[in-house]
Amino acid sequence: MEQSPQQVSGSTGQGPAGALRTGADDNGIVHDVKDTRRELTGPAGPDQVVAEALTATRQLHSATEELLDAAAERYGINRNDLRCLEILEREGPMQPGRLAQVSGLSPAAVTKVLDRLERAGYVIRPGAGADRRARPAQVSERHPQRRREIWQPVIDAAHTALAGQSPEQVRALTAVLTGLAEANHRSARYLRRC
Repeated sequence: MEQSPQQVSGSTGQGPAGALRTGADDNGIVHDVKDTRRELTGPAGPDQVVAEALTATRQLHSATEELLDAAAERYGINRNDLRCLEILEREGPMQPGRLAQVSGLSPAAVTKVLDRLERAGYVIRPGAGADRRARPAQVSERHPQRRREIWQPVIDAAHTALAGQSPEQVRALTAVLTGLAEANHRSARYLRRC
């Protein structure tokens, strides 16, 4: 079983704030954790800037969760359904088993998701055969119109939020967001293995 950085180092979180705790797990992977939970005074140092960025990231995550809940409500579906619909839209038609792998849902859960999305008119599973589980799923012709109705105001708001930024600032933001997304994917894989 893979260990968390705190388990590896033996640290209980006590000790000097800002201390770097390092250790290797059973696979030889080194984990470095910088404790940035302390209160800082004086001019903003690197620790405070990172703490502020992490706070802003949590705020963005919370706002995104709220947005996805509202979008799912507008679609008349739940969040797992919305996640699978987004995957099909982004990656194109796919077999239910592949959708289960990409979404992280069980094959049985994906079958239920596809049944609901098909009933709602957002997904079709063309082809002959009694076993719909073996047929690839794809977004329906209804979906693009509904997608525009729901997401165009969101896209417009994002454009407005970024309008005052230079292309260089937007590129830098994109690089940071991409790095954070990759970190979240790695963290999710780590948590699923624990």
